[in-house]
Order: sequence, then structure tokens, then C-alpha cells
Amino acid sequence: MENIKNVTSNHHSTESLKTMALTGMLVAITLVMINTPLGRITLPIVSVTIAHIPILIATLCLGLGSGLIVALVFGMASLFIALTSPASILDPFFVNPLVSILPRLLIPVTTYGVIKLCQLIGKKKRATIYNILAIIVGNLTNTFGVYLMLYLIYAKAILEKSGTPAITLIITAISTSTLFKCIIVVLITTPIVAIISKQIKK
Repeated sequence: MENIKNVTSNHHSTESLKTMALTGMLVAITLVMINTPLGRITLPIVSVTIAHIPILIATLCLGLGSGLIVALVFGMASLFIALTSPASILDPFFVNPLVSILPRLLIPVTTYGVIKLCQLIGKKKRATIYNILAIIVGNLTNTFGVYLMLYLIYAKAILEKSGTPAITLIITAISTSTLFKCIIVVLITTPIVAIISKQIKK
């Protein structure tokens, strides 16, 4: 009996170390992506941000806790960049944690919620489909969460700074990039999640 307990304890310790290591790796990747061109894909029509992909991977492969850690790092990095080297007209508004951090913390929450709901009411054989749905929802949470907070808090300031109503800027940004972003994020994230999930099970 004691041997069984020791084996179980060692197994849990190994799993915890593996989770911590993978979470740390995804945090590092997030920091690299958000601070370099690797976090953005430029197409002829639109530029697509993909630096939040590690959040989706962490949530689907390692769980909500890991997803929240990666999301917090992503949000804090966004805030730091807004403070030190704002590049666009909207960047200065990201010094507010309600814009830079809160929407990013919601990414793993909605992603995890969707995957758990699908697993609860669906069939296990459709894991890939469930992952795709969760990725789409998580991706949209990032997009709409950030823009919603910008509108609710800074609509007047955006109008004064740009001369264009905030809602006009937001609708333009969403309509030109959301579809492309969803497709690209799904195409990149889905196979990575499948590979990592298989390796973790082994």
C-alpha cells in the first residue's frame, strides 16, 4: 500500500513539474512574440496579431491555472509596452489594466468554459472540433474584450485624439481583421494543441 502511495505521489510530482515547465516555456514564448515581429503576421490586406496564441495553448493543454498565468504575463507586457514605447494612437490607453490586463485574463476563462461545456454535452471523439470552437471563442474574447473596454472607458478621449468617433475606429478594426485573425489563429493553434496534448498523455 505504501509503495502505491509513493508511486502516486511521484506521478503527481512529475505531472506538476511538467506543467510548470511547459507553462514557463509558454510564458517565455509569449514575451518573445509580444516584443518582436513573431507576434504579428502581415498580410496584403491586414496585419494580424497572434501573440495571444500561447494563452490558448496553455489553457487547452495544461488547464485554466496555466492559461491565467500566461494571460497575466501577456497583459502585463502589453501594459509595459504602452508605458515605455507606444507605437499607435491607441497604445497609450493600454496603461490602464482594465484595457491591457482584464480582457487577456478573460481569454483562458472563456476558452476553458467552452471546452468543458463541449466535453460535458458532447462526444469525446470530437475533441478537435471542441478545441476549434474553444480557440475561436478565446480569440474573439481577446478582440472584443479589448475594444469593448477601450470604448467604455476612452470613447471621448479617442474622439479627441483621432478626430474619429471611437465606435467608427473599432468597427473598422474589427471588420477588417477579425475573420482573418480567427482563421490564422485556428490553423496555427489547433495542430499545436493536438501534438502537445498527445505528448502530455504519454
